[in-house]
Amino acid sequence: MKIDLTKLFYRELDRIIVDESVTIPEEYYKDNKDIKNVSLVNVYGDIEENGECFSVNLNIKCELTLICSVSLKDVKYPIDIDIEEIIGENGNNLEEFDKIINNSIDLLPIIWQNILVEVPMRVVSEDVLEENIYGDGWKFITKEEESKEIDPRLSKLKDFLSE
Repeated sequence: MKIDLTKLFYRELDRIIVDESVTIPEEYYKDNKDIKNVSLVNVYGDIEENGECFSVNLNIKCELTLICSVSLKDVKYPIDIDIEEIIGENGNNLEEFDKIINNSIDLLPIIWQNILVEVPMRVVSEDVLEENIYGDGWKFITKEEESKEIDPRLSKLKDFLSE
């Protein structure tokens, strides 16, 4: 998603409005074990000249398909974030993708970086708690069941304290 900054350089415009839908290439997330798919990303915002730098203000909306940590089912996870970046030689960000090349900047790496920051470390499907999950020598215990269950090693203390 390359944006031409020529009109800002020559002061023909005060700001460039960004209102696009972007498809994230599969090679961006194919090695990521948590992200299975990324929906069409809606990007809205503007780019303004800020001295020798450029101020990029964007809103990003999309939906990620993540893998449930318990059942390995698909979980839809909505993303709605606001980005405020300063790009240029004197900006705070000196990342490789922040370079202005041939009077244009590629916003896709910036968008992808901010989406990755929003991915939770662990996601659990809503229907997992409704199922009885158990296996050979283990079972899924909810917080309510955990609080009711008494450690057998401490059961004698219960009798001692009642006396």
